Amino acid sequence: MSTRTAWTTMPAVAQASSSGGYGTVLRIARVAAGLNLEEAAALTGFSASTLSRMETKPNRHWDVRELRRLAEAFGIPAHLFGLSRSTFDTTMVSLSTGADEDGDPMRRRDLIATTAAAVTGAMVLPLDQAAAAHGMADTVEDVLFGRVSVAPIPGNQLAAQLAVARAEFRATRYTQLARRLPRLLSQAIAGRDTAAVDEAPLAASRLAQAYNVATQLLIKLHDNGMAWATADRAVQAARSGDDPIVLAEARRLAATVMRRTQHRVGAQKLMLDAARALQADTGLPDAAHSAVYGRLLAAASYTAAMRDDRDSAWTLLGEAEDAAHWAGGAKADRFNGLDLAVYKISVSRALGDYGTAVDYARLVDPALIVSPERRARYWEDTALALHGRSRPQATFQALLAAERDAPQEVRFRPWAQQLTADLLSRSGHSLPGVREFAGRVGVL
Repeated sequence: MSTRTAWTTMPAVAQASSSGGYGTVLRIARVAAGLNLEEAAALTGFSASTLSRMETKPNRHWDVRELRRLAEAFGIPAHLFGLSRSTFDTTMVSLSTGADEDGDPMRRRDLIATTAAAVTGAMVLPLDQAAAAHGMADTVEDVLFGRVSVAPIPGNQLAAQLAVARAEFRATRYTQLARRLPRLLSQAIAGRDTAAVDEAPLAASRLAQAYNVATQLLIKLHDNGMAWATADRAVQAARSGDDPIVLAEARRLAATVMRRTQHRVGAQKLMLDAARALQADTGLPDAAHSAVYGRLLAAASYTAAMRDDRDSAWTLLGEAEDAAHWAGGAKADRFNGLDLAVYKISVSRALGDYGTAVDYARLVDPALIVSPERRARYWEDTALALHGRSRPQATFQALLAAERDAPQEVRFRPWAQQLTADLLSRSGHSLPGVREFAGRVGVL
């Protein structure tokens, strides 16, 4: 399988980085994230004018704290800013065969049997608790029950806030996004309720996008009850809107919630119906539509794998691969060849083919994955596959890499906590640092 070249490997980026032209690196990273200066300013805390000067002023004196802040916001590899790789390194795990194999077949079968438990049952931080913990007076539940009222804001400002929220999700800044969401949802609702007749479809689509972001975060935090509510609201709003891509995304997220609550047959049908509708209604005229279509097929493939439907899983993933080639590119918010490669790891793991999953993981350089959230998915699948292969040391190294790359992903997600607990109970005495790690992620 071929993958498209990421922006981080562009010759212009390498040249700019080597000559200290960090403004050029910053500009390319911002454009790759799909953000204008105003949207990027809201994400980073710098003003738009300051960011513009950062991008364009030659021989600027850079503060290390500025560079680290920008690197975190845009997912820029540390070495491109001349920083130490220790904080952001995502390539330190060796997947070489035999380095950590356990020859005991009984123990291996036991580990394989417990791998499924690595994605359920751990403590999480629900969205409303995350907001409340940071001084938020209102919660998403307050918004859903109509207990919050705010004035609408201009549509372009709401669009910018939506872009920032999506960027925070991609950057795995979950607590920051939890603080932002109640007001964002309230503003989107107010915009829909006060829109003129000719502006109502666009306002409805923006509201659907806000609910989609909320659903994505709620899924991450395993708050399935609230995710059901926001997913349903997203589909309703999207049906009143004018954007088939937004509707397709809303239906995919609704199907994901269904899958998470054991309604896997219905989830797969909803994903495939959404893909067919998108293709029939639009003809997939461009890369953006093809990317959404491909993601729907890939999600349906993973759902089939969760149902142990091997033939459907690989057939659907083959169709998703075709769509990924049509979509092209490596935009942070667009399905592409690297995403497809990670889905191959996911599908293999879900089918219990841990060796195949590890083989696929070896083919992916996580440093090329633009979005930290998607890199975290790579580390999750890789760690669980290694765990299934009875390789505790490599499993722990994958967890450490995930923590450095996306700390909130590890600290709030049940898969990481349950996997850590299992490593601690089975191999704690032979894994230096695992107890300290368990304390950091809330297992001890």
